[in-house]
Amino acid sequence: MYKGFNEIRAITEEKSNRRKMQVLRIESQRSEVNQTEPVTVTQTIWMNTADAQDILGLSSSAGKDDGLIPAGGLTDVDRKHKKSHRSDAYFKRPEGMHRELYNLLDRERNFAALMPTTTKNTGYCHQKARIGMKRVRPWEWTPFENAARTDGLKLNHWKRADKVDDVYPFARFNKVINVPTFTDAEYDKCLNSAKWSKRDTRHLFDLCRRFDLRWVIIVDRWEGSTRRTMEEMKERFYNAINELHALKNETADALYYDAEHEKRRKEQLIKQWNRTEQQIEEEEMLIAELKKIEVRKRERERKAQDLQKLITAGERTPASPSTSTVSVVPSSNMKKSHKSRLLKTSSIPNPSISASFIQDHSNLRFPEFRSAGAHLRSQEMKLPTNIGQKKLKNIETVIEKLKLDLVPFGVADIVKGYNEFRARIVLLQELKHSLHSAEFELESLRTRYNALSGKTFDIEPRMRVRTASESSVTDAPQLGTEGAPTTSRTITDMIELTTSLPQTMRKRKAPSSSTSPSPVDNRRLRKS
Repeated sequence: MYKGFNEIRAITEEKSNRRKMQVLRIESQRSEVNQTEPVTVTQTIWMNTADAQDILGLSSSAGKDDGLIPAGGLTDVDRKHKKSHRSDAYFKRPEGMHRELYNLLDRERNFAALMPTTTKNTGYCHQKARIGMKRVRPWEWTPFENAARTDGLKLNHWKRADKVDDVYPFARFNKVINVPTFTDAEYDKCLNSAKWSKRDTRHLFDLCRRFDLRWVIIVDRWEGSTRRTMEEMKERFYNAINELHALKNETADALYYDAEHEKRRKEQLIKQWNRTEQQIEEEEMLIAELKKIEVRKRERERKAQDLQKLITAGERTPASPSTSTVSVVPSSNMKKSHKSRLLKTSSIPNPSISASFIQDHSNLRFPEFRSAGAHLRSQEMKLPTNIGQKKLKNIETVIEKLKLDLVPFGVADIVKGYNEFRARIVLLQELKHSLHSAEFELESLRTRYNALSGKTFDIEPRMRVRTASESSVTDAPQLGTEGAPTTSRTITDMIELTTSLPQTMRKRKAPSSSTSPSPVDNRRLRKS
């Protein structure tokens, strides 16, 4: 530490002595001219302090505050040249630039990103397109011939010198219809007609070839032996074309034209065009009344359906247990024939009610397009939105197992048959469900009858949900016999129900035949 201080002190003294000599020399020169006072000691002392502060990196603001002039301040010797931080000149708004655009510039007014490099110092301006920089192509006034014309007419027009020999560009728009020709032998063989002569037929073909089948002009330019209508000319021309194609064995599509239909169409169009204002208003009134009638009809149908649902729901309520029990409990003095008649008529669900219920709830209502306008026939095969998921799944299952298309081709007969087939699948599902319920009730009645009398009876196969193919596995084949189903019920077997066939009721021990059942036993049987 002391070594460093001594070095600083030596440097300071050396620098101080050098500055002393400079100051004395300068002051002596000034004293000779102005007779100024000699340099005081205080200036020398402050100068030494400033040198020390300068060497140590300290500020010398104290000396400046005293108003003393530092050493060397009167000369340019050892003066530190400091860089002058001049602020950039304020860039004036160029001429032609809007004030709003000028205010969007940054604070430094940097125009390098905005001003194009190709512009000179002419201010802000828009670049203009440079036109006419290439050499002008030569054009010539030359004659030409239209390839679509056959009279050899020559006209003149301007054309580029390098494309003088090109074909006239508008000749490609001349489309000529190829009207066939016929010879006398061909006419005598297949075109001979009692209504048309050979001369009139040739004249008709010439006009069609000349005016490109513009029938209005052909009718106007007709100069045949007799006056012909447009329908007669069209019918003769298209029939002759078909005969010529058939004679020459050409694979062209036949042209069909119905003159009578065209006449009726034009008559209807003329009547439609010649309607009076009164007739138009009357027709609009009739259409409005027809729409009101259709709305009222749909409303009546909806109310009738709602009423039928309520009636059907009321009729489907099960009978009371006492009534069903009394109807199946036989007395001791009943005859066998009376017993069998009771057994046949003792089923709980009413057949008429079941049929009406199935008829009301199984038929699908497909969309009907009664309003005017075109529609896709495939839209008539769309299922209604109110159909259940189980019915929809059964329809898809049956169609898939029968290897049919889910969306067949929309022909009228196919659409009608396909809708009827799906409606019958839903009807068959309802019938299977009703048969399922009837079989369960019949099994219950047989169990109760066996518990009371100790006897049993067989249920016919047609009264069961099982198909004939399933019954033939365990039993003898009964297809076609009395009481058996008349079909194999293949589609019925494909349809699945929401619930499986319930198990038969557990048989109760029948009371002894010598003693009559007690009231307690009767109540138990009723509860069962």
